[in-house]
Amino acid sequence: MFKNLLRIGVNLSLLNTTYVLCKSIKDEKLPHYHFLNEQDLNKLLKKHQNLSIIDRSYTEHILSIIRDVETDTVEFRKNSDRLIRILIEQAISQIEKKKHIKQSPLGYYDAHEVKFEDEEICFVSILRSGNAFLFEGLKAVSGASIGQILIQRNEDTALPSYLFQKLPANIRDQQVILMDPMLATGNSATLALRILKNQGVKQENITFLTLVSCEQGIEKLFREFPKMKIITAQVDPILLKDFNYLAPGIGNFGDRYFGTVKKSQQLVQQQ
Repeated sequence: MFKNLLRIGVNLSLLNTTYVLCKSIKDEKLPHYHFLNEQDLNKLLKKHQNLSIIDRSYTEHILSIIRDVETDTVEFRKNSDRLIRILIEQAISQIEKKKHIKQSPLGYYDAHEVKFEDEEICFVSILRSGNAFLFEGLKAVSGASIGQILIQRNEDTALPSYLFQKLPANIRDQQVILMDPMLATGNSATLALRILKNQGVKQENITFLTLVSCEQGIEKLFREFPKMKIITAQVDPILLKDFNYLAPGIGNFGDRYFGTVKKSQQLVQQQ
């Protein structure tokens, strides 16, 4: 059972920070969040034909570990990589295939392989948390190119600000896998998608990967980019509107993955 209470600062300076500290307070309890049931998930999938939610039998154990406030950096990183690999493979499975005949040691067979060469696939990370996907992504598609977009949240307006991009010159001709571990409001992802659109990338050539999402973020992306694809490991039930936190969430994924958070603190992701 958690011993820590999520404490929201009562003064404006604390409310404007990107995190809240969890401190031990006796006789107080954190909310208990319940995930969407199968019926709710099926309604969401029916509503959004280009949405894929990984079967929970593959993800629930891993997500239970990385959500845990007691999970250290080593275990968090190891299990995040496991989950990311599942998402990467799912993204590859949805890329158009070509059929041709190949030979096994015992005879011929019909092969179904990705239509595009490695160099025609581009991983684009929304910095910095999206960089966590690159290790597993390049293990799966070693010759893929890499693009990066730096977007920072403005703590006064809660809106994303574009700071930097470095994308392949031929990205408009590539299959793009856009990566960010959390999809909350969808503001950062929307800005990144607009940048890709301005570079000539077609919606149907974009797959967005995210570990944890919510209905509001999914709705926002598909409203503007209905032909893109979204693959997520789990849809969280709550987006805390006052602070734009996913609940139960993971915390600040980047700090936990890259080891830039103190063990006594848990930072709540805002996007």
